[in-house]
Amino acid sequence: MILREGHEHSPTSRKPRECFCKPTLREIGQDHGEDHLRLVLMLMTGTKVNSAELYADMIKAVSSVLVRKPDLMRRPSLVDDFNAIDLGDLRRKAKAMNAPVATTDVLRVLVSLRFFEPLQGDLLEWMGKAA
Repeated sequence: MILREGHEHSPTSRKPRECFCKPTLREIGQDHGEDHLRLVLMLMTGTKVNSAELYADMIKAVSSVLVRKPDLMRRPSLVDDFNAIDLGDLRRKAKAMNAPVATTDVLRVLVSLRFFEPLQGDLLEWMGKAA
């Protein structure tokens, strides 16, 4: 990953694995530690497509999901599961929603939904409504 200064950012010449949000990385590292930050970045750069999504809102959302759902870190398929998510597609959807909340909050929900596993009672209730 290449960490660049924010004033160097150009949306038209941005390349995968380039990050222009030092303050966000610093904040996450201070709040949750270097290991947490390393995991967030590793998950986000697992594919070339996702490595182009190193935007502050997405980084904050992925970090927040990991903090709020610590059981994900014990998931053997976590890296593969993240690689299967198109973070750019989620980001475009979040922006298109034009929700009355921050894009980071919408992204947090969209990423969390990818890891949602209904409780058995919830699943049975959902299946009953679908029938």
